Amino acid sequence: MCGLAAVPPLGSWLMGTFGELKKHYWATSLSRTVDGGLLQGLQEAVARGEVGWLDVDPQFPVPAMTPGINLIVYHVGGNCYVGADCDRFPSSEPTGDRWGERERKIDLNDPRTRQIVVADLIGLVRQADELAPSGSIVGVHLDNVHRLQADGLASIFNDYLQAAEEAKRQGLISKTRATGYIAKNNPEAFLRALDQRLLSASPLYQINENATLSRDGTLDGDSRIAQKIGRRYGIPVFLKTFGTDVAYAIEQGGSQVNVYVSQDMTRRIGQMPNVSGAAWSPDEARYQPTLFAQGSPARPVLFAYGNRLARWLNY
Repeated sequence: MCGLAAVPPLGSWLMGTFGELKKHYWATSLSRTVDGGLLQGLQEAVARGEVGWLDVDPQFPVPAMTPGINLIVYHVGGNCYVGADCDRFPSSEPTGDRWGERERKIDLNDPRTRQIVVADLIGLVRQADELAPSGSIVGVHLDNVHRLQADGLASIFNDYLQAAEEAKRQGLISKTRATGYIAKNNPEAFLRALDQRLLSASPLYQINENATLSRDGTLDGDSRIAQKIGRRYGIPVFLKTFGTDVAYAIEQGGSQVNVYVSQDMTRRIGQMPNVSGAAWSPDEARYQPTLFAQGSPARPVLFAYGNRLARWLNY
């Protein structure tokens, strides 16, 4: 297992020089380059001494990075792209969803499939290692892991972390580079994996997509579980919203009228407890946020993760 080597020592990226808590800024785009306003916000946040995350699909140009920005690279994960990509795997099946025309699902519980994906991830980290400033964290954003249980999440991420450490030993990745992964959706299984100490290192942060508020201002269930991860484990939580999602319906003129997730709703979500920020895109089909509402810092307390001193935990 990789343990502490996979993350900066003693959660230094969460804390300032004198122990003050740091806010986080998340600039992301998975369908094109990152929105210019979010990039400017990222630069300004890092200049203030906050933690900056640039989370991108490397098939698009990666913006120039300054010291203090951490780089997270995307992989389609539990899906593959129709054609040559899917042909590499032992098997694949239709996704049965809106992405079915260009993606198929694969079984990350299968050892051979997992081996291929882990090799992909190491290749991405090697590329990112060349792009990221010295001292920045490099991590992977593995998508479509919502079909995995806690033990399946542990298998894929522990295999990746072990492979990353081996790549460092071989000189394929800078020996001083801090590497890790982020948790994408599936917060209930990630929470179980953390509670059961199945992961050799905890995620750099948690994303939960399709976040909404009810009419009375209550967060959706999955986002509340993500909040629990933030509260219990001191992990930054970013909630992703889309303007095409229906938050709730109201009666108007004798008819039910849908209320969609707005920028104002996203700003309110970003201010909720144990949320480090919320990002809004007009349409789920185009994952390019145009708004990021910065939230509160993660609140760390030192604890022993498994048998190693590995992360910071909120009481």
